Amino acid sequence: MILHYVSLGIVSAMAMLLLCIIINHNETLNRKMKMFFTLAIIGIIIVTLAEVASYYYAKPNTDFRLQRIICCEIIFCVSPFITLFITLAFCKLALNVIVIWFLPAIVNLFLTLLSPFFGFIFYVSANNVYSRGPFYGLFMLSIMLGGVLLIFETVNSDKRYQSKNGHILYLILLFMVIGVTIQILLPMVHTIWICVALSTSFYYSYFCELSEKYDAQTFLFNRRAYECELERIEDAAHAYILLFDIDDFKIINDTYGHQYGDECLYKVACCIKDTFQSLGLCFRIGGDEFCVVSKNIEEKIIIDAKKDFKKKLLECMEKDKRLPKVSLGCGYYKKGFCQVSEAVRLADEQLYAAKNVKKFV
Repeated sequence: MILHYVSLGIVSAMAMLLLCIIINHNETLNRKMKMFFTLAIIGIIIVTLAEVASYYYAKPNTDFRLQRIICCEIIFCVSPFITLFITLAFCKLALNVIVIWFLPAIVNLFLTLLSPFFGFIFYVSANNVYSRGPFYGLFMLSIMLGGVLLIFETVNSDKRYQSKNGHILYLILLFMVIGVTIQILLPMVHTIWICVALSTSFYYSYFCELSEKYDAQTFLFNRRAYECELERIEDAAHAYILLFDIDDFKIINDTYGHQYGDECLYKVACCIKDTFQSLGLCFRIGGDEFCVVSKNIEEKIIIDAKKDFKKKLLECMEKDKRLPKVSLGCGYYKKGFCQVSEAVRLADEQLYAAKNVKKFV
């Protein structure tokens, strides 16, 4: 049994080490995501190996007390930070909020370091018998708060992105919860860190997919995702293709600078997303060009949405007088009556007709 568990722990740690190398050679991830995924993985490797060693040294009436204390120190100090690091890899929390969520883990860290002398979190007797300390509940609280933050930011991430696969995040969380529950019910079955390791891999895989199909500046789908969606439109009975273009965007950049230009893109993207996300998929397909693809939606709904978009953008323009107008064109595809490319061409023609007469749709 010991050999089996040790072997499983070592293989798990090796897999995490390989994932760490892969992450740091991934050129599509931003620096923040790389750093916190790496920290989480290093934490998982350390805790996994410490738990394996602790299991090996857990023999009463032996001379392994010091080794077991060191293993417990590592496990109790590092564990609460792992889910926090996973969350920080993709969350958008302010620094002061992050500090608050880290406080229980930091307090637990100090109490754990003092535990060999005062037994706050854990205690290992002279006979090498482990027992929980009076403040063990703080360790569990810090673990649970990390899990709560992970769940909270997973939900926020699902809202932030237009992912049709958002349910996968919830399945990953469920997988992790099941792994923890199994070990709670069956303490001799060590599943927690294997499940956490696999869940980290799943999270990384999910956000790798997002980085490939999302525009990092606007949080809309990118050109690659747009082209894939055009191929899928043919399976729909009918669809509306709406093209958006920011008027005089070059002048905005030249007048107010590229930093404001980026802010302008984001504000327009938010107006598009807030209005049309429930009706279809929103894309940034060029520098200042956007698109919405709505499949199997009635014309009246599209007309009302265009009005809502105009209203929302006007509200933004009232708050920021520098914000430019946006031209819009709409094309209609119906299966068996026209090609998708014809609908795109029609939307493009309407768009540039609107731009030429400075018409605000």
